[in-house]
Amino acid sequence: MRQVFIRAVLTLLFVLLAAQPAFADRYDRIVRGVLPKKPLQRSKLAINAFVNDQRFGSISSQFREVRTRLKLKKVRVLFAWNDDVQPSPNSPINFSFYDEISRSIPRGTQALVILTGIPTWMRNQSNWIDGNPRKTFAERWVRPVVTRYRKNSKIKAWQFWNEPNMESNQDNVTLQMADSPGNYVELLAFSAEVSRSLTPRKKVVSAATTAINQNFPESLEYNEDLKDAGMEEIADIWAVHIYGERLETILFPGGVGDFLNDLKKPIWITESGEKGVNNQLSYAQEMWPFLFKTVPGIKRLYIYQFTESTPAESTYGLKNLTPGFYVSDLYIYLRDKLP
Repeated sequence: MRQVFIRAVLTLLFVLLAAQPAFADRYDRIVRGVLPKKPLQRSKLAINAFVNDQRFGSISSQFREVRTRLKLKKVRVLFAWNDDVQPSPNSPINFSFYDEISRSIPRGTQALVILTGIPTWMRNQSNWIDGNPRKTFAERWVRPVVTRYRKNSKIKAWQFWNEPNMESNQDNVTLQMADSPGNYVELLAFSAEVSRSLTPRKKVVSAATTAINQNFPESLEYNEDLKDAGMEEIADIWAVHIYGERLETILFPGGVGDFLNDLKKPIWITESGEKGVNNQLSYAQEMWPFLFKTVPGIKRLYIYQFTESTPAESTYGLKNLTPGFYVSDLYIYLRDKLP
């Protein structure tokens, strides 16, 4: 009954939003009053912990803080292919940062590793294998990484790429994926073949697009095209990002909720969060239980993110560097209040 009430209220809000563009500024605040606050389930929570800013402590100390203070046992980490890692096609890959990450993951912690990015020399088509940049990514980045860390039992899953539909990311343009879901599925297929040949027990996680509930309906349509191109047959886990509310896009017939509920594979939300140290907890307690209930296929949610050096009022980080506001209300809740 409450779900029907929420749907009716959101439908009215959406009509007002369409009729009065100025109403958009107040939309999210009104939606906050529609959803009830509910306790979080720690077992379903994970966190993005990129550990790339030493101002928050060493790599190992940041991981330990996530594990012991926040009591989160699953992390998402980033292994980016860029000029610092491999400045030229013939340069040896510098794995030093990723070696330290891999050996610093605490006992009892499971890692999802994102493999994404390309060095600038990949802009030159003469450096592509068989004239295919996506195959080149799989052979020149995925294969070396998976080979090097294949015996690390704390790495449980590989996620191949991040937000392939983002047109402002030149890497997506170079790999010809920004406007071609089929090309991303090809990159995933090349990468999954490498992963399964070397690490058959580690899960293959698809890239999430930009938030599936925002920029409606473009992000949803890109996901629909991914499914039509066969991504569900390749990935073990379908990943999505969810930011903001836009609940009407989830509840409307034919919308995000219906799409996700039609998937046969488990769903991981690999990024979700809110800006502002005093806003994160209310967002988490309102939005995340709603998502888990509305889409039972969602099995895990990675909080975005553990640390970020942006100002306290606009940071997504559970920790930031603003004096007097170093930790958010969600950090405190996870540390002190959530069983």
